Amino acid sequence: MTEERFWGLVEQARDGDSSASPDQMAEILTPLSDEDVSDFGALFYSKVCDLNQWRLWGAGYVIAGGMSDDSFHYFRSWIVGKGRSVFEIALNNPDGLGSFVDDPDVNNELLEYVAVEILERRGKQEDPRDRSVRRADGQPTGEPFDEGTVGDDFPRLTSQFG
Repeated sequence: MTEERFWGLVEQARDGDSSASPDQMAEILTPLSDEDVSDFGALFYSKVCDLNQWRLWGAGYVIAGGMSDDSFHYFRSWIVGKGRSVFEIALNNPDGLGSFVDDPDVNNELLEYVAVEILERRGKQEDPRDRSVRRADGQPTGEPFDEGTVGDDFPRLTSQFG
């Protein structure tokens, strides 16, 4: 699956400015072949891994008023579900994410599991996430943030979310 096709499928599953819903994503992926569904799931997981950065966790911490390791994982699924442009902003300038937050929960936990569930319903025992050598919940890259001063690193988010 190409990057273009992957992001196109995510865009189809979005409702306006919101993050793609698991139900909409399932509706879009269900007609696809097993190989395409698996490739989508593997690429989705790869994108979640790409976002495993301390700087992004700090931004999510400011937006949500705190963020556990599980919440950070679901935040990254939310970002992928927002589409390619928000994904790029998250990678390059997480302080610019504020205008894309339509729900301060910033959680889209179930979106990551859509491809896995479709394959399971088809009797496949494959988890496309297992194709990755990276782990989404491994040590984030970059320098850890300090909870006491993280707001200083994200002035725009801090002014919007406190």
